Amino acid sequence: MKYEKTFYQKINTIADWFIRIIMLNILMIVTSLAVITIYPSLAAGYKLFHQYINKDEEKLFKGYFSYFIEDFGKKISISLILIVVLFLGYLNVTYYVDYLNAEANWFYMIGYYITLAFLVSCFIITLYTLTVMYVVPKAKIILMFKLAFYLSGKFFLKTVLLVLTTLIPFLMLMTPITQLVFVFGGLSIPVLLNALITNNVVVYIEGLVGKDV
Repeated sequence: MKYEKTFYQKINTIADWFIRIIMLNILMIVTSLAVITIYPSLAAGYKLFHQYINKDEEKLFKGYFSYFIEDFGKKISISLILIVVLFLGYLNVTYYVDYLNAEANWFYMIGYYITLAFLVSCFIITLYTLTVMYVVPKAKIILMFKLAFYLSGKFFLKTVLLVLTTLIPFLMLMTPITQLVFVFGGLSIPVLLNALITNNVVVYIEGLVGKDV
């Protein structure tokens, strides 16, 4: 009898997580359609997943939209910064590619790889701002980026894992079966993995904040 109860509890837990992954995936996709709302959507999904991981049973819809709109102006600012950086980086990469196709010059080759490295660094820092935003949402944006940059170096192995998890949506599109999985969890699965990977990072930041108080 006790075994049966434990078994059904585990089944319910698994079912709850499936529902969360699917519903949050839909919510993040829908609220990201305006493009500039991508970051608020990811931040809301990250915060909710982090709370679920730590047994904080926040209501899904109420919690998501509450987290989506809190500090909305700051989140939109980060979105705009990211979009502008990616756009300028794309133009710069295209510029170097055109020149490299016309003439293989070491100067353009160096510029090309420096630009790629800069774009990757900006992307990694943005991933860590989700964690920083969760712990210290009232911090200034510049401080958030500085702390995110510091964390990306301090937790290097976690940084590598975060980069790999962001490739998951693209890998899902490679086969018909995984394309189906992408429809139900293409955004939520990487965000969930991000929350799992950075769980200890949250504790570390909370420790830093506690020391400053």
